[in-house]
Amino acid sequence: MKTEITDKKRKILRRIFGALSLSSALFIFQACYGTPKDFGADIYIQGFVKSKTTNLPIPGIKVSITNQPQYEITDNTGKFKIYSTLENEYYLKFEDIDDVKNGAFLPKDTILTTVNESTLLNVYLNDK
Repeated sequence: MKTEITDKKRKILRRIFGALSLSSALFIFQACYGTPKDFGADIYIQGFVKSKTTNLPIPGIKVSITNQPQYEITDNTGKFKIYSTLENEYYLKFEDIDDVKNGAFLPKDTILTTVNESTLLNVYLNDK
């Protein structure tokens, strides 16, 4: 009976130490090599959205890439910035979603053909 208890304790301790050893090894691997990164090429799209009539920046414009979940809202200077995976073309959409502040600009769609890993755009929206 006593040997059965010690055998059960030994099995339990062996499992605990085995799990701790594996998690320790994974922690050390991550500390040495870091977390896995996206190995695909990325592009950084940034720019400014301004009014075509006044040439002033427009805050609160939603900038999105069609068929992708991420979007950006322009800040007080009309600036936006988006990271995306590298493709040949991007269909950018600019929408005035802020009915309280703006709501006076027509949406605009733009096709962007990539040249390098970083792109700067100046977009001008027409008044309604």
